[in-house]
Amino acid sequence: MMTKITATGCSVTALVAAFVAVEKTHVLEATAAALSLFGIAGEMGMEMANGPATLRIHLIDSLHGLDESCVLSRVKITSLS
Repeated sequence: MMTKITATGCSVTALVAAFVAVEKTHVLEATAAALSLFGIAGEMGMEMANGPATLRIHLIDSLHGLDESCVLSRVKITSLS
């Protein structure tokens, strides 16, 4: 349903840019981490959403509320090689 929300592409691109800015020597890992975080927030938002309008709100709230334990319990990346 994220494809139905305006600016999710822009948002995830900004998140990737922020991660890459911090990890300039590990661009692939930074990109994978950013996309994973955004995906996790999307999954969390979908659990509460009733449609695209409420998904937008819950996606932003989920991004804001992410913490290390939440990410580690939901991340699906096992290896980048």
